[in-house]
Amino acid sequence: MGNDFSDLSTVKFQEKLKPYALEIYQNLFPGCYLQDLREEGVNVHILDKEFGIDSLIVLKSQQWISIQEKYRDYKFLITPYLQVEPPYPDFTQEFKNGYGTNYEQPGEWFKLGAQLYFYGWANETNTEFERWVLLNIAQYKLLVEKAGGLDKIGKLMKNNRHGKASFYAIPIYKLIQAIYATNSNEFNKLLAAQIFG
Repeated sequence: MGNDFSDLSTVKFQEKLKPYALEIYQNLFPGCYLQDLREEGVNVHILDKEFGIDSLIVLKSQQWISIQEKYRDYKFLITPYLQVEPPYPDFTQEFKNGYGTNYEQPGEWFKLGAQLYFYGWANETNTEFERWVLLNIAQYKLLVEKAGGLDKIGKLMKNNRHGKASFYAIPIYKLIQAIYATNSNEFNKLLAAQIFG
């Protein structure tokens, strides 16, 4: 029953923040709308199930951009002991499901086919995103490849709450070159330093 409650609270958290993510997309891509591939339940749509695509951002031209989304609680943005390299918050990449069990399977990392990854940390009252990044997934994958793998760029962690998943916690500054857009002046300064520094 505890797992049902945590799943329910996660869904409520996502539903509460979804309009704020849409607002960000509409500011970045004026005239767009969002086609949520999870509307009828988790992993219903083949793009979600097989390619880690949560939604499509449909542009004014009717072209679309596929996107994976993850919303995090405020505490992960500000709490040093919850970060690999404080004061930088972590981007978390699911690696395996059922980690260490007979049911272990490849997780999101092995089927990440979306074009962009929206990763946002809620504010204290869950009424908007305090910080967010939109990663170019091809650039993100190439950064990981260049580093020599996820284990060279992040720290392997285990989540016992949700399906015994393992994930890599990657300090966000290590992914600066893959950021397409962000609302963080600090992240923008780091990006500018790498481009012009």
